[in-house]
Amino acid sequence: MAEYGSWLDLPSAQVAEMMAQVGFDFIVVDLEHGPASVETAQLQLMAIAGNDCRSIVRVPEASEAWVKRVLDAGAQGVMVPKVETATQAAEIVSWAYYAPKGERGDARRVVRASGWGSKSEAYREEWNNNGFVSVQIESVAGMDKIEEIAAIDGVTQLFFGPSDYSADAGISIEGPEALTAAAKVAEVAKKYGLDSGSVTFPLGTPAALTELGFTHISVAGDVAALTDSLAASLKDARGK
Repeated sequence: MAEYGSWLDLPSAQVAEMMAQVGFDFIVVDLEHGPASVETAQLQLMAIAGNDCRSIVRVPEASEAWVKRVLDAGAQGVMVPKVETATQAAEIVSWAYYAPKGERGDARRVVRASGWGSKSEAYREEWNNNGFVSVQIESVAGMDKIEEIAAIDGVTQLFFGPSDYSADAGISIEGPEALTAAAKVAEVAKKYGLDSGSVTFPLGTPAALTELGFTHISVAGDVAALTDSLAASLKDARGK
């Protein structure tokens, strides 16, 4: 059964807490396009904690500094945009996991992820065994190398980015080609025993993505929810 989540772009711990209490299975704290800093993201992660909801942070780029900082802040998963080669995927894995699985910098005695050091050994073991590393397939180059990327040990999810992929491929996000591309991501993920994720798009409805086999589907976002609700309230008040 698919899990359903939401995107979090506003740099607000209060919004993060409200979103977590709604009952979403996962929340993606977006540092790629959202304005939040790692410090703010950590406060959002604290607000999400205690709810039955996985916190995932999307970093701005594939870099060791970003990956280790958000994981040290306590993210339960990391998402990296525009992964296009197996080499990139292998680097991301090495940054995300502790030795011997990877080369993540070890600051477990002083970071939130390990309970500020109180759960140092337990955290390392739990993360290395059950870490969540999501790589985004959102370009033609990434799609061309998707099987090589999926084969990298330590990658746990392939996440389809319909907007960026459609723009890069020169297709309409409203057309059938976008859904065909999504289907390939889900198919390859299943083949390699990985999770698959996507945000919804015109033909990529929750029902359609579930039928394709996606395991994680983002069905909402804080900015859209707020602006749509405010606009609807004003329209209703004006009788239009």
